[in-house]
Amino acid sequence: MAGDDPHPGFCLRQFMLFRVQNCVHWAFYLAYLLLSIWFGPSARAQYRSDVWTADNGLPQNVIRSIRQTNDGYLWIATFDGLARFDGMHFTIFNKSNTPGMASNRFGSMYKDQRGDLWLTTEAGGVTRYHNGTFRTFGQREGIPGNIVLGLTGDDTGHVWILTSEAIAEWNEAAGRFIDAGPKSSGARYQPFAWENRGFWSTGKDSLQCFINGRFVTYALPSWLPGNSIWGAAREGTGIIWIETSNGAHARIAQDGKVTGPFGHILTTSYIDHRGHPWTLQIGPRLTRSLAYSSGGNIVTIPFHSIQEDSERNLWLGSEGQGLYRLQQESVRVYSKEQGLIDRNVYPIYQDHEGAVWIGVWYSGLSRFYKGKFTSFTLSNLPNARLATAILEDRNGILWVATHGGLWVHQGNRFRRAMGLLLPDGAIVQDIYEDSRGTLWFGTSRGLVSFKGGVTKVFSVSDGLAVDDVRVIAESKAGDLWIGGYGGLTRIQNGRFTHWTDSNVLPSNNIRSIYIDSDDVVWIGTYDGGLGRFDGERFTRYSTREGLFNNGVFQILEDGQGNLWMSCNRGIYRVSKRELNDFAAGKRGMIKSVPYGKVDGMLNVECNGGLWPAGTKTNDGMLWFPTQDGVAVINPLAVSTNPEPPPVVIESFTIDRASVALDTPIRVAPGKENVEVQYTALSFIKSDQIHFRYKLEGLDSTWIDAGSRRTAYYSHVRPGKYLFHVIAGNSDGIWNNEGKTLEITFLAPFYQTWWFELLMLLAIGMLFLITWRYRMMQVERANAVHQSFSRQLIASQENERKRIAAELHDSLGQRMIVIKNLAHFLLKSSKQNANGRDVQTLEEISGEAAAAINETREISYNLRPFQLDRLGLTKAIEAMVRTVSAASGIHFSSDIDNIDDVFPEDLRINFYRIVQESLNNIMKHSQATEASIQVKRDGLSVMMTIRDNGCGFSPTEKPSQPPTNGFGLTGISERTSLLGGDFKVRSTLGRGTVMTIEIRRKGDSHE
Repeated sequence: MAGDDPHPGFCLRQFMLFRVQNCVHWAFYLAYLLLSIWFGPSARAQYRSDVWTADNGLPQNVIRSIRQTNDGYLWIATFDGLARFDGMHFTIFNKSNTPGMASNRFGSMYKDQRGDLWLTTEAGGVTRYHNGTFRTFGQREGIPGNIVLGLTGDDTGHVWILTSEAIAEWNEAAGRFIDAGPKSSGARYQPFAWENRGFWSTGKDSLQCFINGRFVTYALPSWLPGNSIWGAAREGTGIIWIETSNGAHARIAQDGKVTGPFGHILTTSYIDHRGHPWTLQIGPRLTRSLAYSSGGNIVTIPFHSIQEDSERNLWLGSEGQGLYRLQQESVRVYSKEQGLIDRNVYPIYQDHEGAVWIGVWYSGLSRFYKGKFTSFTLSNLPNARLATAILEDRNGILWVATHGGLWVHQGNRFRRAMGLLLPDGAIVQDIYEDSRGTLWFGTSRGLVSFKGGVTKVFSVSDGLAVDDVRVIAESKAGDLWIGGYGGLTRIQNGRFTHWTDSNVLPSNNIRSIYIDSDDVVWIGTYDGGLGRFDGERFTRYSTREGLFNNGVFQILEDGQGNLWMSCNRGIYRVSKRELNDFAAGKRGMIKSVPYGKVDGMLNVECNGGLWPAGTKTNDGMLWFPTQDGVAVINPLAVSTNPEPPPVVIESFTIDRASVALDTPIRVAPGKENVEVQYTALSFIKSDQIHFRYKLEGLDSTWIDAGSRRTAYYSHVRPGKYLFHVIAGNSDGIWNNEGKTLEITFLAPFYQTWWFELLMLLAIGMLFLITWRYRMMQVERANAVHQSFSRQLIASQENERKRIAAELHDSLGQRMIVIKNLAHFLLKSSKQNANGRDVQTLEEISGEAAAAINETREISYNLRPFQLDRLGLTKAIEAMVRTVSAASGIHFSSDIDNIDDVFPEDLRINFYRIVQESLNNIMKHSQATEASIQVKRDGLSVMMTIRDNGCGFSPTEKPSQPPTNGFGLTGISERTSLLGGDFKVRSTLGRGTVMTIEIRRKGDSHE
């Protein structure tokens, strides 16, 4: 057991053998390290590590276990909480903020086949993470003694725990742990030291193990008694490592064979899912360290737990140094530590032998050949500390330009170039040899050609866009393209054409020109992005179109159709097919893939402006100058991430208050600001994951959020919406399905449908009340008007009746008396009166008779006596006969008996209507024929009066008001008093039809 003395059988010979093996092992391990360092830059894959500690998000630096759940999150168990990691941010779960947790100090963590996490804590019991919630189980759930020492499981979903008293298995159906230990064994088990791979115990001469639900016993040799074993660990391959109490190690293979003892430092391998073997060192107390090559050096990281995620990143949890992630470097850097003369690199060139010449600022030149650097400093290259351009001509002469002039390298030595005359003070920034063998020198004071010992200088006055020439290139047709800080120039058959940014270029600060196999000219600028010229038109690309950066210091093409470019923020590649499609209008955006420190660069700031600002070597490697060494990329070895990143909506807040995502999201009225936190679970360049989102129903297009992981909305109108977020990884692979979240923004009560309905009803009721009130007012006004009209007409009729009676009874009688007296006197005067008196009496009698007739006519008009004596029907018939006889108009009549239809006081109104109508015909119609028809039924009386006269327009007022009666207005008024409807239909020249319909208020009395 731990702490016991070795078995007495552990003899001196075995101990000496142990020491010899230990020494041999140490010698082998040192040789391995030396060989790794020596051949590291060229023979081994290079890796780099990133580390997270409590300073940048971890709750604590002691990490007990790392696991990745099925949703893609990485979970880290520490001594101060459980951390969930999405590649950018940690979310901390502990007992203060998470229901179901009993402690913050976690001892181990196991993930079962269902994806649940099981954790042990110092507080006892076991905590389970299941379906997004935590729960801690204790003695009530079957855990003996409540102290859990270890966890393990198998591939079929079983989970076992180890307590000080027993081994128990989780029973999902029962919701508790069931004792699974051997009966009466008496063994006291301990957990294996690595990754929860089972439990172990010792007998006198055996190692008893509980692995994948089975009890396995391994026989131990005599030199390894059971009570000498201090600890045991089990690899994923099934190999078991043993350490004795005196520090010796032994190994049990899968077939049970035991080998050892070994020294304190052992090595084993961890084979990842790519098949890459990682070297693991096993130290005292079965501690482990991982050794890997980085930058040509061997780096060692001690760790407690190891986990490979779904994207093949390797994660290490340390015992106090935090969380490590190891990724293969896409960029290899050669800097001062690898043999470069200094760090700040500018021109890079490969000669015909395959040697790479590197101009290092302030220090001279370095030559890299067959994995070794050779440097040329001030002592062997005078005034050449500032190298500005490098070229090997077709004769094998290497030209090197410096601030001290031009140099050539021949016979393994440098000498100053002769015969070439440069402008005074000119610094050569590019050297180029065209297809005709002419050497061209781009200088700070113009363009210089040199051939056959003849030097020519060209400047702005000759047609150059600028005298500050930085880059020269030649097309298949033999055109020279010259770029510099001022614009772009083409020399075609001796003719100069130039462009500046004022018309077509992305910028006039030209730093690079590349002409591809299709003779397309690619123009890189310092600050305006990339340009493309296909012989007819220019196309510009910048960050707006998807370029990583607007700096393009060098353009190199790999064998897979990608353009690689450098800038102040690193190196990036773009598919040339995408660039061409954009130029053809087939796509609206391009995708750039950047490379920086996370890929192995020591300094992301690349250099340019001195030529060549990078080169593609014969083996297809791309070399770029940086502020700290040369960045070398093998395009064929660059790993890409083909998997779209899983998208997760993490939280939803309303006015900064969190809302549970497992219930429908409802935003109450008055809550104006909502935030949606989302993420994408990719651990490869997590900071370069790109997001787009939209609130369907509000946003018409996708909102490009870049790397931002929060969506903000405020003052959203009420309604149901669907929030949709998608993500693309650093290689431009998009998860277009993404995640969605239904959100309902509730309306305030005054915007709800029921409130609007109530308001409509209220408005309707108000309108109805107002309309009813107005109708009542109209009805009252009509009643008042009708009452007034009725009283007026009644008073008129009464007055007419009184006047008629007085005319008839008083004046009429007096006139009769006068007539009779005159007649009497006339009779008596004929005998004895003279002729004049007789004539006078006759005149008096005649006038009295005329006055009687007029009085009777007036009296009749005021009150027809037939109405009272004969009834309404006969009175109307008599009036028709009288009018027909007096007017000469032929009247026909068809009149039902209507004597009992109207009350006595209203009969005169109907009579007056007929009277006024006949008067109108007689006076105005100029008719020759007319008719009157009066029909009655049980409900109404219908009167129709027609004539064939001249007619009139009902809308026109008569030229003169009627002298008698009320005219049409009077007829309408009297009809209204009778409760009837009055209609007139007349056409000029075609007569008039007047219709009156009077609805009866009671049954007839026929």
